[in-house]
Amino acid sequence: MPEDDQMAQDANAAPAAEGAPVDAAADAVDAAAAVPETGTGETAATEQAEDATASAPSPDRLSRFVGEAPKEAEEEAVEEAAAVDPAAASVARALTGVVTSNKADKTITVRVDRRVKHPVYGKFIRRSTKLAAHDEHNDCQPGDTVTIVESRPISKTKSWRLGAIVERAGV
Repeated sequence: MPEDDQMAQDANAAPAAEGAPVDAAADAVDAAAAVPETGTGETAATEQAEDATASAPSPDRLSRFVGEAPKEAEEEAVEEAAAVDPAAASVARALTGVVTSNKADKTITVRVDRRVKHPVYGKFIRRSTKLAAHDEHNDCQPGDTVTIVESRPISKTKSWRLGAIVERAGV
């Protein structure tokens, strides 16, 4: 009867391909032999793995800015610019316009004009924007030409502050 069990196991086993090794150790040896060797004595698969590792970015390069807030990076850029050119220390936008109103306390309304090229006709058109700016000392009068600088939001509509009075209105 043991012979019958042996025959049943052989019948149930998957037929092996002709010339294929039976055990796993022989599979590994044949797989290693199938990979062509290079002149350095290493297999091509090993070199490919090393190439992939070499081309991967180093962890140092990736973790350099991890945890650093963009504001800190911006401050470093400002410091570097100030070291090169002290006039370039300010990153905030500055616009020049004409004061149209100073009726509110510590607030002026500034009309900033710009010229835009018409998309079809090519003619330059004047466009204007009215911005509320913070005037701490109530210095400005309607008609003054002023420079306003972008700042943190001071109120719902005020995100600009008075930078300088360029020209006083002729009274």
